[in-house]
Amino acid sequence: MLAINLFSLQQHQGHYHEWPLSSVLYYKGQSLGIRIPGYVIEGQFALKDYYLLLVNWDCPFEEGYEVIVISHRLKVVGTYSFTPFLNNYLLSSISETTANQFQLVFNQKERFNLTIDYPKTHWFSRTVRVEKISADIG
Repeated sequence: MLAINLFSLQQHQGHYHEWPLSSVLYYKGQSLGIRIPGYVIEGQFALKDYYLLLVNWDCPFEEGYEVIVISHRLKVVGTYSFTPFLNNYLLSSISETTANQFQLVFNQKERFNLTIDYPKTHWFSRTVRVEKISADIG
């Protein structure tokens, strides 16, 4: 997992509540013509078969997160949403536990396993799977 700085998102102007629900994705400053949910890329990583983006909604009081998997051909191949309804997701850390498996920690205490299946090993398998591990780190 190599941290990179190749992707960026469209900047929005005006009042936050008037912003669209998605932003144009750029690669090396060039628009990909793709709109993805969220407003701030908090983390971006290059892996053997794909890029992994962690995108924040940067919303007052209710932080949401998006996991976006992009092929090396620069196509979105998988997504997962951490919806903020009655919760707040502030990323504390991400670590690669094994190949294509990661541990995400939100709010210093909520842990999730993130598994990326790309390229897919089975036709009907999900590209992105998330499983909550624990509410407390102890």
